[in-house]
Amino acid sequence: MKILVLDVYPRKGYRVTKDTNGGYGTSNDYGRGLIPYLLTRLVAKGVDWPPMFSAYAAGALRHAGHEVRYSRDVADAAGADLCVLPSSIVAHETEVEAVRTVTAQGIPAMVIGPFAGSVPEPYIAAGGKVLGGEPEMYLRASLPPTVEGVKALPDMIPAAAAAEVDALGFYPAWDLMTGSAPRMRFIGKGMTVPILATRGCPYSCSYYCTYPLQQGRKVRARDPEHVVGEMAHWQDTLGVGSFIFRDPVFSIDRRHTLALCDAIERSGRKFAFGIETHLKNLDDELVARLKRAGLRMIYVGIESVTPEVIKDARRFSLAVDEQSARVRMVEAAGVKLKAMYIFGLPRDTVETCEAAIRYAVALNSTYAQFNIFTPYPGTPIFQTYRERIVSRHYEDFGQSMLVFRHDNLSPADARDLLSRAYSRYYGNPAWWLRHALQAFA
Repeated sequence: MKILVLDVYPRKGYRVTKDTNGGYGTSNDYGRGLIPYLLTRLVAKGVDWPPMFSAYAAGALRHAGHEVRYSRDVADAAGADLCVLPSSIVAHETEVEAVRTVTAQGIPAMVIGPFAGSVPEPYIAAGGKVLGGEPEMYLRASLPPTVEGVKALPDMIPAAAAAEVDALGFYPAWDLMTGSAPRMRFIGKGMTVPILATRGCPYSCSYYCTYPLQQGRKVRARDPEHVVGEMAHWQDTLGVGSFIFRDPVFSIDRRHTLALCDAIERSGRKFAFGIETHLKNLDDELVARLKRAGLRMIYVGIESVTPEVIKDARRFSLAVDEQSARVRMVEAAGVKLKAMYIFGLPRDTVETCEAAIRYAVALNSTYAQFNIFTPYPGTPIFQTYRERIVSRHYEDFGQSMLVFRHDNLSPADARDLLSRAYSRYYGNPAWWLRHALQAFA
């Protein structure tokens, strides 16, 4: 069949990404004021890539013998036998309208991704079929070979059993997506390819986190040699020099991480890469090994500095002093670090959020990211907030506005905190003195 992976987005004045937040996506709207505006524009220009599950789905379809294309324009559906649409919360209404448009032309639409798996009804009502689980596990072997067979599938297609990623027999089809120019300017110039070393996350913050909804809580690790083989493949075929590891918690298995460093060093190749992990998984030896293998940037979640707020959200964090010491250790090794904070957790107040801003400014890491807490359908915490949701559109669930009635914060409070955080952090002369040249290098 001729299959189009149709990856549609709403038209906004900021970056909308489907790959972050466990495949639900986020919106990089940094608030009001000059500095938030400039940061919003900088990120929209310098950071972009399609959702990783869409690249794996495209690779699976090609592996099964289909003719596969990728596009972000619904007009390109003409002539396709099937459209596969990556879902998200941040582009939800746009995706539903695309399903209506495609199916009105008689083209079946299959919607993939963790958000559609959690909220299938709107996509089905629009005429689409929703595939649960990790889409590549089904598409590599179980998709009917004809349009008639696809049309005969149930509206909700059961997830296929999860297989080890190394057993799939193909790479995600990033070569079909070069027109979207996957890039992460803060790691390296040119094309940046997302990659996985592990899937799954067992941490207790699954109470509000979406990552386990598609990948599960069991950690599945790839063979380090296979990971390096994929990196070499993209370096040789697309000229890729930098990678962003999309593992929910990179380095969760220390031995596996050290084995990956060994494999990179044995390859003799030069790679640059970024990771996201928990500070508790980092120490001097591991950071030094990762730096030698090509590590350029680490994302870590700090979320809040108020113990009561962290405990109530079922989040494990290091003590503030230990947290700060590990951030300093990472940066002393010559690795950039982005510390991520959340405003509007259930026990937050204006004062606890202000405390997080003061801490962030004092910590003065290479980058800081501030988001507004959002309860997501499919997570355990959503049941608590279902009746308190005030937004009428899922595309508002991008972590840049308060979408529910909070006990202590108003929507205006949350937006004001977001704007102030970015303005104070990146307007701080100490940040410019310490990080400006490195941050934009």
